[in-house]
Amino acid sequence: MKYRRRNYSRGHNYAASGGYDSTGRWRSEAWHMDGGANDEGWHHRYCGVCGTETEHARGGGCVACDNRAIRERVRRDKNPRKMDRNWVLTSYEEKAGNLPDFLDSLKRQNGRKALSAKQVAVGRKVLAKHIDENTLRTWWDNK
Repeated sequence: MKYRRRNYSRGHNYAASGGYDSTGRWRSEAWHMDGGANDEGWHHRYCGVCGTETEHARGGGCVACDNRAIRERVRRDKNPRKMDRNWVLTSYEEKAGNLPDFLDSLKRQNGRKALSAKQVAVGRKVLAKHIDENTLRTWWDNK
């Protein structure tokens, strides 16, 4: 069977979800963006942030700018276990009724900066009375 081109408009005749190519075959939007390359939506386009023509993801931004933003976020995050340890301390508080002064100070410090290895070890001993070993190993200890 021969494919026949349906000319619905002049110029580019593909909508947001795709369209027909010059041979009359239906192609996806990614195919049109790539110019027929089989790289699933990756294409080169001008980036106004870094001022160069770089590779972009389909529906995303410049790869170089995205990588730079990820590195900046990692560099800025000085306490990657903050949410995990806060959850453990909250669980202890629910089971025990209230936090001892030491754990309360750990909770306040955990909100501002990372805990030292000694604080983590001593906190683990106190938490072990109400929190099971597997939870502490998974959510409290340094990885």
